[in-house]
Amino acid sequence: MLVKTKALVLRCLPYSDSANIVHLYTEEFGRMSYLVHLPKNRKAVLKRAFFQPLSVLEIEADHKGSRQLQNIKEAHCLYPFTGICSDVGKSTIALFLAEVLYRSLRDTEKNPVLFDFLCQSVQLLDLCDKGLANFHLVFLIKLTRYIGFYPNMESQRSDWYFDLQGGVFVASRPAHNAWLSPEEAAFFARLMDINFENMSTYQFDHHKRTDILHQMLDYYKIHLVDFPAIKSLDVLEEVFE
Repeated sequence: MLVKTKALVLRCLPYSDSANIVHLYTEEFGRMSYLVHLPKNRKAVLKRAFFQPLSVLEIEADHKGSRQLQNIKEAHCLYPFTGICSDVGKSTIALFLAEVLYRSLRDTEKNPVLFDFLCQSVQLLDLCDKGLANFHLVFLIKLTRYIGFYPNMESQRSDWYFDLQGGVFVASRPAHNAWLSPEEAAFFARLMDINFENMSTYQFDHHKRTDILHQMLDYYKIHLVDFPAIKSLDVLEEVFE
């Protein structure tokens, strides 16, 4: 059955000389994997450039039953990048966020609200002209709302710890090792006020930003099964050093 849907590129891996396996988060079907034939022909309908990390596409695909790899017949870029293609910082953030999403979005059920958030975030990244170094922090915080473990801010108190396992602030140090000190917890709480509109007003030095990012990824690792180390993290930290 031929179907059309909007889709966000999470990952593209070589399969053969003329084909790739592309992992997409689609508007209609949630996360899906596709086999894409990419012949080395300038007139080819499908082009490799379409399948860069976080590209927003409209695809026509042949869906057959529950097979693991569906086939993409046509694809069109809905939002041609300008900033992401030309700015090293933006392209590095796009690579990092695509990897995080690839590891985080494993539910095959569709979620139009999440899909809209992702597409809007990609467009904001492409156009961003202020506070770029904080973009990925804002994104990681916001994403937790959609995948189910946004911190419980109602429990926040000064001089309290933050329990990374429970996602809540607590009066005493938890018995396990996954927690933030009261000083770290207070800073973590402040981060919950950051958004794409005000992120340029948050000034962090490299070490502080690195600490924040590692704490956020630890939080993801605790709440997502088999969430691995993110390989593109080192590149991201080097670019924004």
